[in-house]
Amino acid sequence: MEFSSGGTAGPEFDDRALTVDIAGSVPTAADAQQVAEVLFEQGWRVRKQSWTEFEAEHIYAWLSILPLEPVTFTGEIAPTAITELVAAFHRSGHRCTLELYDPGSGELLAEHPAR
Repeated sequence: MEFSSGGTAGPEFDDRALTVDIAGSVPTAADAQQVAEVLFEQGWRVRKQSWTEFEAEHIYAWLSILPLEPVTFTGEIAPTAITELVAAFHRSGHRCTLELYDPGSGELLAEHPAR
């Protein structure tokens, strides 16, 4: 699927919601485009940030998807939606790693999978 910088239809991130900072990866994905497609298929709004980077958002999260090895994402997520993000990747046959940080202090709050 081709994404534009204008983005697809879909829910927009509610930046007034309580969120934590998130960083993660999708080691089973071939590239950032594939991660963007997975999220789009799960009902997320997706747009191209650059030639190789994507932005994905849902009412409960905003992610920047980076074309690193493995594919990496950073952003914000509502703590109540973390399980839904993990499930979205699992439903599409992918696994992910997550690190959650306190947005004020930068303190690591949780990891998935736990070390």
